[in-house]
Amino acid sequence: MKESTGIGSHLEALPSRTISDAVAFRAAMRHFVGSVSVVTTWHGDRPWGMTINSFTSVCADPPTILICLNRKTVTASHVQNTGRFAVNLLSQDQLHLSEICARPAADKYIDEHVLSPEDASGPSSMPLLRDASVVFECRAVEQLVVGSHRIAIATIESIHVLVDRPPLLYGQGRYMRGIELEMRA
Repeated sequence: MKESTGIGSHLEALPSRTISDAVAFRAAMRHFVGSVSVVTTWHGDRPWGMTINSFTSVCADPPTILICLNRKTVTASHVQNTGRFAVNLLSQDQLHLSEICARPAADKYIDEHVLSPEDASGPSSMPLLRDASVVFECRAVEQLVVGSHRIAIATIESIHVLVDRPPLLYGQGRYMRGIELEMRA
């Protein structure tokens, strides 16, 4: 795994021009609606989860994703040290789990929400969340620090399609559900 400092060190040196810039940015980003994901790792010998909404695909060949984690978190430390993690795309039935894994400065042990090895769709080295729509097991190939966050670019080592349920969404400062819209001809 490579850790890059070029982009991160350049942007880290550029603080927001004013407090209102940061406030305006946060207010504007509330309009972004995205799926809710939980990054899972091992904390000692127990499964640990952290809710994120900064997750995106990078490319399909090879299958690669990108996540952003506040670098002061336990999860960011795990990713930095091991380069291994899973991204669990939550279904609408998992709002409670998202809230557990989103609590700041709280333990985020998720023992009772993880699939047993027998219930997984194949061999797994990372904790897989029961009732997640899809789980990507990942290995970081590059990490950067940008401002307050660690960005991990990771290749997909395995994909587990667990349930066919609608995704849990978040935007406008609240949880949402999607609806299908009719296409106009």
